[in-house]
Amino acid sequence: MTAAPVAVVTGGGSGVGLACATALAARGMRGVLVGRREDRLRAAASELTAPATVLAADLTQAGEAERIVSETLDAHGRIDVIVHSAGTFDKASVAEADDDHWRRVTDINLGAVMALTRAGWEALSDSGGQIVLISSVAAVQAFEGNAAYAASKGGLNALGEVLRLEGRDRGIRVITLCPAQIDTELWDGKAPDPVRARMMPAAGMGELVADLVETDRRIDIGPVVIRPVRDPWAESEP
Repeated sequence: MTAAPVAVVTGGGSGVGLACATALAARGMRGVLVGRREDRLRAAASELTAPATVLAADLTQAGEAERIVSETLDAHGRIDVIVHSAGTFDKASVAEADDDHWRRVTDINLGAVMALTRAGWEALSDSGGQIVLISSVAAVQAFEGNAAYAASKGGLNALGEVLRLEGRDRGIRVITLCPAQIDTELWDGKAPDPVRARMMPAAGMGELVADLVETDRRIDIGPVVIRPVRDPWAESEP
């Protein structure tokens, strides 16, 4: 019997990452949840409908991406999907974006993605796998206070296009999603409850990712912008 495919999901302990892991598990994929906090990963894994491996790691640190790939292959023998969902949403104006802020945001949102993709490239080539990049609408639309965040997500979109080209002959498909506001803990302290209630649900994003991963592999999926039906902020109370 053929073993179930394996999906490595970063940021799998909460939010969009957990939503993706949940939807993929419901479709029969074995999950590998990656994040910084093991306790949250284990709690998340307990919610899935299929057993999942938990690997705590800070992917901005040297050697961690290689360790994640090595331990995943030791445990499961293959990698079929990598969902890059981990990210940070720290706002700062250009004047306020000091070196520490810039490095932290770009290291998490872009550098860690490149590190794990590079480490898993051969395994994905072997399986004819897929890479899902959770970017942001900020990659294609400017917002004040988003200098580092927008740069990191714009870079992620550009990286995705290069990966699509270089992965094509290896049988690797790359899907880049650019969602607008999704109600996750990234908005804690940044948006009032009425606004958050009008944002897109994380579960819907997870289902979309799982649906796209299951589409016919002869279909090439370019970057997709996803927005709420109405701007959550436009209808906010004064």
